[in-house]
Amino acid sequence: MTIPLEARFLAVISHELRTPLTTIASFTESLDTDDLAPGERSLALAAVRRNTDRMLTLVDDLMVVSRLQTGDLPINPAAVDLAALIHEAADLLAVREPHMVATVTEMDGLKLAADGSLLRELFYAVLGTVASGAADRSAVVSMVVGPEWCTVTVTARQSEQLTDEHLMAGMLPSPEPPHRRRSTALWMLLADAIATRHGGSVRLTFDPEIGAGAEIKLPLTIPPG
Repeated sequence: MTIPLEARFLAVISHELRTPLTTIASFTESLDTDDLAPGERSLALAAVRRNTDRMLTLVDDLMVVSRLQTGDLPINPAAVDLAALIHEAADLLAVREPHMVATVTEMDGLKLAADGSLLRELFYAVLGTVASGAADRSAVVSMVVGPEWCTVTVTARQSEQLTDEHLMAGMLPSPEPPHRRRSTALWMLLADAIATRHGGSVRLTFDPEIGAGAEIKLPLTIPPG
């Protein structure tokens, strides 16, 4: 059963806020004593600052997701080369996550009316999520173009099924580099919101003979609004 985007949004908010809030509360309590050595106090302060920064980033991300859902965040549609965007997302993943790789199959040039920067974020989020769940940390990307829709498929072999519970469990270690401050659940929530804003969708897939993956459907033209 697919969980509605609104319900997932609320679940992610509660889940994502709990970890940094618990950490801040714990270290703040320890700082309110005279028992800590100077070195321990510095570590506690660093943890509080780090988790505060994480919460600020989280709030910004959730605001973007909320504005995408309500249509309050304007998109800037233009003619974009979809294959080029996917290659850019794969290259970005290789730079930021050198232990992951996304192989893009040969694709015909397709000019799509879309917000290029948002779609690049969508593909980066999905490629990273699918590849991270594979045994060899790799994913394969392919594309099929129909008369009204474009379908981009991302698959990973030897990968367990990506359920909502699996994504919610994908919390990041702390400290983490700035580009990895989102958990897998938040990455996919953002991707889903971007696709929905473009009149499309993101769906997790699973084939026992192949592995886990995702299917991104985008209309060839953005609906008005």
